Formats: sequence, C-alpha cells, structure tokens
Amino acid sequence: MKNTIKEQFQISNAEYGVIQSSVAIVNTVLPVVGGIFVDAFGTIPGSLLTTFLITSGNILVALSISSNNLTMLIMGRVFYGIGSGTVVIVQETILSQWFRGRSLAGVIALMLTVSRLASFTAQAIVVPIADWTGWYGYGFWFCAMLCIFSFIVNLIYIALLRSVSNPSAVACRKQTEVIKRKKSFSWKKLMFFPHSYWLIAAMEFFLGGGWGCFLHINSEFVKFRFDYSNAHSAATASVAQILPVFLMPFLGMCVDKYGKRTWMMVGSGVSMLISMLLLGYTNVTPLVGMLLFSLSLSLGPVGLVSSIPVILPLSLVGSALGTVKSGTNIGLALFDIVTGWLQDQDVNKGYDNVILFFIGISVAAILCGLLLTYMDHHTYNNILDRSAREAHRINENKLSNAVPLHQNNANWIYCGIYLALAVITWILFFHFVLFI
Repeated sequence: MKNTIKEQFQISNAEYGVIQSSVAIVNTVLPVVGGIFVDAFGTIPGSLLTTFLITSGNILVALSISSNNLTMLIMGRVFYGIGSGTVVIVQETILSQWFRGRSLAGVIALMLTVSRLASFTAQAIVVPIADWTGWYGYGFWFCAMLCIFSFIVNLIYIALLRSVSNPSAVACRKQTEVIKRKKSFSWKKLMFFPHSYWLIAAMEFFLGGGWGCFLHINSEFVKFRFDYSNAHSAATASVAQILPVFLMPFLGMCVDKYGKRTWMMVGSGVSMLISMLLLGYTNVTPLVGMLLFSLSLSLGPVGLVSSIPVILPLSLVGSALGTVKSGTNIGLALFDIVTGWLQDQDVNKGYDNVILFFIGISVAAILCGLLLTYMDHHTYNNILDRSAREAHRINENKLSNAVPLHQNNANWIYCGIYLALAVITWILFFHFVLFI
C-alpha cells in the first residue's frame, strides 16, 4: 500500500519511512521496560495492556484513513507500536514458563508460524479487498476488527488460565516461586547478560530490522524494478512471507531434536544476502529472490528466539527478550528512515542504493553469526548447538535459578552502544517528522 498512502497524503519516500518507523521508534526503549514489567509482575497484566494498545492503535489508523488525518495516522501507529513491541515478549515469556526442554523451540516456532501466516495473508489480500470494495480503507478497518477479536481471545485465555490452574501441582508451585522472585527485580541483573547474548541481540538488530524494513517496501520495489501492476507486485511480494508458514514448525522440531541454532542464524544471513543479490542485480523472476528471503525469515527467528531461554535463567528471560526486541526496533526504525532517504536521493527514486544497504546488513549479520558460532564452540561448550533435551538435562535447575551467574562488566559497553543507536534513531525520526 506504499504507493497509495504516498499519493493520498502527498508525502515523500523518507516521510513514508517515518510513518513506518513510528511503530518501531517507541519500541527502541519500551520493550526493555515491558520485559522488566513482565519479569516483575507476570504476563496477565502485560497481555491485557498490550492487546488493548494494539486494538486502539489500529482503530485510530482506520479512522485516520477515513478522515485523511495524517497526525491521527501517526498517533495510531505509535499506539500500535507500543503494544506490538511488548506483546511478543509476553507471548514468548508465557511459552518459556509453560514449555521447557524438548517442546520449547517447537511451540515458539508454531507461534511464529501463526504470526507469519497472518502477515502473508494480509499482504496478499489487501489489494484484492481494495479492488473488491472500491476503497482501500476497508482493508484497515478489517485489520481493526481482527484486533478487537484478538483482544476478546486474550480475555478468554485469562479466564481459562484462572480456571485450570492447580496451585497444588508441582509445576505451578515452581512457577509461583519464580513469579515471587520476579517481583523483587533488580536492575543489577541486567549486568549478568553473557557475551553470547549480545551477539544474538546484534543479529536481531541487523536481521530483524532488515526483515521488517524490506517487508515494508518490497511490494513497491517489485513494481518499480520489474514493472508489475499493483496486484501482481503485492502478490509477488507476499511470497517473501510464505515459507515460514510451512517451515517454522519443522525447524522448531529440528532445533529441539538436533540443536544447531547458530548455524540456522548464519544460514538466515546467507539466504538474505543471496536474495538481495538476485533481486537487485539479475533478471531472474523476483519469486526466486522472495523465496530465498522467505527462507531467511524462517531460519532466523527460530534460531534466535529459542536461544535466549537456553543461555539465561527464566527470571531474566522477559528482560532479555525485551532488550532484544528493543534492539530490533532500533534497527527497524533506523533502517526505515535510511532506506526512504536513500531512495529519495536516487535520481529515478529507485532502489539501487537501498539494495546495497540491505547487502551490507546481511554481511554484518553473517559476521556476527560466525563469531557467535566460534564463541559458542570455544567458550560456552556448544550450549546453543545442543539438542533441547541435552541442554535441558545439563541445565535442569535453571527454573530455580540454581545456575550461577557472573557479572559481565562488558555490559556497560554493550549498553552504551545500544543507547547511542537509540539516540541516533530518535534524532533522525524527529528531524524528518518536523518536515512532514
């Protein structure tokens, strides 16, 4: 819908990038707070707040389309961003609490599959909805209705959770002990993240930001590069999200059974690099490049997200996921703005420099993945490449925090880099917002 939005609101590519980045900009900081909130108070309050924000944000976006109000559009995207940035943390923390050992990667993969299926379906049907109804705004109202339904489902989940919980069960007693400890959260715990965690966060920054940014523009890219119609380019671009729907459940089971998380991360970076080279510099049908990008979108999330509960105790999972999500949104907001600016600098408003930028992101992710693989092998005794059963057996007391943690003073440097990137992103965001 990039072309349609630009035409209706009379904005440039950089300004469109700002609108897209308004979702991510608030999540450069809030996921860290949200993760700490989940660690401290549990997932029920977090799920209620996040689903309410997502629903209200999408209703505002739909209203802004109806009233042609750009300010309301940005506000709605910000509200949606606040909720969507934290709801994933809530979901992944719930899974980390209830599924451990062999099943964790599998259920995380299933969650990611459902999410990607929804994204694929949305991108594939938004233009047909506009053509069928005669107005593209109905697609936004359909999205708002789905969010209302999701909020209702969350209420049903909470009611069921309260009705089926058995306080006398051993697992429930252990979970209660964990929650009690969470309510005494200390900021000092953030200093215990190991080096491997920050390499995972760096890969999420490059890959997660790159995936989201490319999915924001790939439909217009196909239209510009291959001279397709709006419907044809949207259908082709939606292929970039099709493989996760089928592959993620199997990849989750493979991770549980065989491990090899680091190599999945490296493979994700390589797949993204090859896809950018094919899309930017060959005349091969864009379906091939989109399928390879889709492969990257399948391999990376399963390996990255399932790694964090392996290397950290449960009491830190929410905070760790929040920090990673925050870094991802820093990358997404930054990349949205930069790619829009790069496109505006092109004489033909094309994508030559944008493709070079994505190639650079892919190479950086591959280097981080290789370094993580080396460190995991030589420093961490291959914990990330073990099967889930073996890792759980070695670290079976993780839930009770029996695994000793050591303070890592390098976290001051890592946090400094994170804050610097966040500040740069906010400066660029407000710089371009002032010119809309």
